[in-house]
Amino acid sequence: MASALPDLLPLRPYLREMVWGGRRLAELYDKPLPPDSPIGESFEVSALPERDSVVASGPLAGEPLGALAAQYGQDLVGASTVERYGRDFPLLIKLIDAQQDLSVQVHPDDAYARKHKLGPFGKMEAWYVTHSDGGRIALGLEDGVGREELVQAIRLGRVEEAVRFHDVAPGDVVSLPPGTVHALCRGVVVYEVQQSSDITFRLYDYGRLGLDGKPRELHTEEALEVIDFGAGSRQPEPVGDLGARARVVEDEHYRLDGGRLTEGMSISSGDSFAALTALSGQLRLRGGDGAACDLGPGDSALIPVGRTVEAEPLDKGPADYLLAFPGRG
Repeated sequence: MASALPDLLPLRPYLREMVWGGRRLAELYDKPLPPDSPIGESFEVSALPERDSVVASGPLAGEPLGALAAQYGQDLVGASTVERYGRDFPLLIKLIDAQQDLSVQVHPDDAYARKHKLGPFGKMEAWYVTHSDGGRIALGLEDGVGREELVQAIRLGRVEEAVRFHDVAPGDVVSLPPGTVHALCRGVVVYEVQQSSDITFRLYDYGRLGLDGKPRELHTEEALEVIDFGAGSRQPEPVGDLGARARVVEDEHYRLDGGRLTEGMSISSGDSFAALTALSGQLRLRGGDGAACDLGPGDSALIPVGRTVEAEPLDKGPADYLLAFPGRG
């Protein structure tokens, strides 16, 4: 018989080495990065095979999230989530450190992913900018750039002239529906909420070599198939100071709230699950079953369906946080 699920599942992330990564996830969030490795992504809440986050403490310590999702099903994620997504855990949450520009890329939607047997989900995602050293992002195509113009830019190696760049600052939110051409650029650190998918089609990668010393693969034909050339212009949306709890972004597959904890408050997962990530300060979470954990900047915890936990700031200071839920469709 399966053990009862506690009210809180503090998580230890999977750390992913990327050629464009660096060391800021250790500097900003005290992540235990392996020495001499450029770490680009911290998979905070992940059930991807071989990239699971793992329960950090409590009676289920050491258990991968994917295994728990398979074992507990709707007792973890909620009946409505299972009805919509089946046995697949629907969200992936990361912290990303861009020490170099990422490739200019695009992601497919669910229909394309399933048709081409790439997995159950495409990739809708959103970024919340946590740090920016005067950084920028690529977001969408320049006016007048259609398929023909983009193909020509690819042929001439001038893709950077075909995409639109925007400066970003902490507190900016960037929504990235499938089909959006984009790139995270040097000096920017983001919290990313997305569908549980790792499908990326690279259009352009600056002639960069991968960790294996070979040119990184491009996926030009696939990218051209999924780009939404009629999407029109997009831009970052400033949220700024989180202040009181408020909606940060909401799309078909996720909802993201944010807030600043200055005194004790209750947080409920409702009829699904909730994933809380601390951005600054220190906070303590307590479940009704006695489960408790402390979160510092960059730490995450999962709250199973139908639970209410109490949260309070520690060290006499406020604590900013983001709280993600699966979308309601």
